[in-house]
Amino acid sequence: MRHVTIYNDLTRLETNLANDPQTSGEISAALRAMQIVPKDVPLHFICESKTLRVVLVDELERWEDTDWRGISNRDAWKALTNALRQRCAVTTFRKAKSKAEKQLLVDGRSTARQLARLNTFLTVIPQSAQCFDLSGVKMKCLTQRLAYRMIRLRNHTVRASTERSLSSIIPEIQGQNGKDASAEELWISLKSKDIRKTISDYMWKCVHNAHRVGSFWENIPGLEDRAKCSYCGATESMKHILIDCQAPGRDIVWDLAGSLWKTKQAEWTRPSYEEILGVGLREWRTTKNKRRPSAERLWRILISESTYLIWCLRCERAIGHEPDPGWTHSEKEIAARWTTSLNRRLHLDMTMTHHRFGRQALKKDLVLGTWRGTIFDELALPDDWTRTDKVLVGIAPFVSDARGEG
Repeated sequence: MRHVTIYNDLTRLETNLANDPQTSGEISAALRAMQIVPKDVPLHFICESKTLRVVLVDELERWEDTDWRGISNRDAWKALTNALRQRCAVTTFRKAKSKAEKQLLVDGRSTARQLARLNTFLTVIPQSAQCFDLSGVKMKCLTQRLAYRMIRLRNHTVRASTERSLSSIIPEIQGQNGKDASAEELWISLKSKDIRKTISDYMWKCVHNAHRVGSFWENIPGLEDRAKCSYCGATESMKHILIDCQAPGRDIVWDLAGSLWKTKQAEWTRPSYEEILGVGLREWRTTKNKRRPSAERLWRILISESTYLIWCLRCERAIGHEPDPGWTHSEKEIAARWTTSLNRRLHLDMTMTHHRFGRQALKKDLVLGTWRGTIFDELALPDDWTRTDKVLVGIAPFVSDARGEG
């Protein structure tokens, strides 16, 4: 009679190996199994997903050629590959197929929950062999983009001003969405296709506090006066420009943005500075707690375009008209420029639905859903107005409602 030993271990990786919980569980379980089973005994993994098979079989050569750059839990995958190469027996990975195999996974999850309640975790420490420890990138696979990323990772530095910005933005996003958010997600969101490249660069600098405003000028002899707002007299900062400044432009732009946003049947409050920089991560939901992707896309466009216009108006006033104290834009000019910027984005969306753009073309349903309810005289237009001339964003005749909100 064959003796069978069943191990019920709730495993986890060392903290320095794990940075993504989505795959760390399967990796730690695989490492634990290879530590228990002798190296000359066949080992067959029945998995809930195809992740282990795809990474360790189908794409192993590609990942090793690039030193595992671009994959989460990079060090854990390298340790798992090292452990596999130490084995001299057959090792297979496949997804559960039969009913009995799927039931085995269900029983395993149940056991894991029981062990989690008892807080009985087994930390798996990989046992690597130096002869199987591959490092570096193959020369034939090295590109300028990959080389730049590797240099950045090796010479990674943390700016104090960036950390301060992230420490205020991340909690704001988490409070709005009701779930965790990370700095990595924030950086990725700033590259959203819904945010123009110029505005994306501007917001990236805002998070890094890299714009030459306010305190930047305080330690430059002869230019200390530039640290003050030319209109308010207060110490200038990006937050002051977008949220607090009383110069004509900010209030008018946010009032116009609010009037347009209300057409999407969504609640409007003027965004805080942290909410502006986290615009790419903001989620909007229905009363039944369902995501509204079209509203979220309009929010990214509306807030990013409005924010950048406020910055442009400030630069024109403070720099372009520096010799003219007290010069400001007129309310009509500000309203016209805001309307023009939104109409340009609308027509860009309409143009990008054309099939000549191939895979980069936008889906018509996405564009129609994004701008639905915001178009002037929309009921008189055909259902698909993406090929119709003279489609414009519809806003009520401008009346300033500037309340000086901070």
